[in-house]
Formats: sequence, C-alpha cells, structure tokens
Amino acid sequence: MRYDRDDPGFERVATFDIETTHYKASEGETVSIGIGVHERGAPGEDAAYERYHREEYDEAQLIERGLKRLDELGVDGVVSFNGNDFDLGFLRDRLNLLNRATAIPEIDALETHIDLFADRKAVCNRTGQKWPKLEECLLSYGLDEPETRWNGSPVTNVRFGEELGPAYLQALSNANHDRIEQLRAVIDHYLVTDLEANLAVFYADIGYPFEPAHLGTSRSF
Repeated sequence: MRYDRDDPGFERVATFDIETTHYKASEGETVSIGIGVHERGAPGEDAAYERYHREEYDEAQLIERGLKRLDELGVDGVVSFNGNDFDLGFLRDRLNLLNRATAIPEIDALETHIDLFADRKAVCNRTGQKWPKLEECLLSYGLDEPETRWNGSPVTNVRFGEELGPAYLQALSNANHDRIEQLRAVIDHYLVTDLEANLAVFYADIGYPFEPAHLGTSRSF
C-alpha cells in the first residue's frame, strides 16, 4: 500500500524494530532490538545498523539501552512500522512488568516519529481496506521483499515468535555458545532487512530516491 507523505525534511533519520516471542507483552518477552541510521542522499549500503540482543544484556537492560540509544544518535527524526502501537508499547509494558521505570525517548514525539503503519491503518479504517504488511508496502512501490530462511523455511513474525526467538533464549539458558552465534546470525539478517525496508518505504512515501542494499536478497541459515 502506497502513502503520499509530505517530506518532513529529515537529513539524518533513524529507524527501529524489535523481535519478541509474542505480540502481547504479558505473554512474551523481548529478544532483540535493531536500530538503523541513514544520512539522506547516501547509498543504502552506507546506512549503519546496530543490533542489541539478550545475552550481553538482560531483558530490562536491553530495552533501556535500545530506547536510550534512539536519543543518542543525533537524528532529526525516526521512522517505524507500527512502532507506536507495537514496538514502543511492548517495550514499555515489558519494563512495567519487570518493575523498571518506563523510558520514553525524546525522539518519540509527534513531529519527529513517523509511524509508517499508523497512517496507512487510518486510511484503511476509513476505506474498509485490509491493514497492509510491511512487505505489501514494499511491493506497492516495486521494491523486492528480502528473505531470511532458517531450517529451510522463511522467517516470519509468527515463526520468530514461535520458533526462532524461543530457540535463541533456550540456547542462552543452556549456555550453548555455538548455537547462540548461529541463531544470532539469523536474527541479525532478519532485523537488518526489516530496518532497511522501513527506510525504503519512508523514502518512497516522500518520493525521495533511495538505493537499498538488502532488499530482494535471500540468505539461508
């Protein structure tokens, strides 16, 4: 689904995505947080991607680090896909459940946080259309969907929550470092491709050229 968006004029833009074991904070937990940063006009391959995972941080530390990092990057704005209702809401709910103070990034403000999904959802609610997935937004602009394959099948949000995320947490519990590294490589690829997809859809929405480096690629693990 396309969306005709006014250019907010961000010269340095961040994006973020989280991976969890369930869409409800009361039934799942945070596994990883990804953050991307791109300078307007630079090739997509020049975007910087940071990934934060459970292991070097416990869950509360992971969330606090990710939220704090968004404000440390010195960006003009941040774009997400369902970041308001899901990503940030999930992280705040998890902090509450973990009895930690809720952190709210300064960049999460109406004029500096563009939720690519929220605008489309509002249109769909008016027109009766189905809410679009990120992949459908890519395809609407002729952008190829990336693919992360694990054990012979594509990784999806559902499969991450039911299989990949729990497998990674189990490897952490077992201190199986080889398994941790193997699964982290899968998660990293899945995160980075989603982050670049966010950037690509944002630039397409505002009609600004962006040459992706990962869209249309497929990796098997």
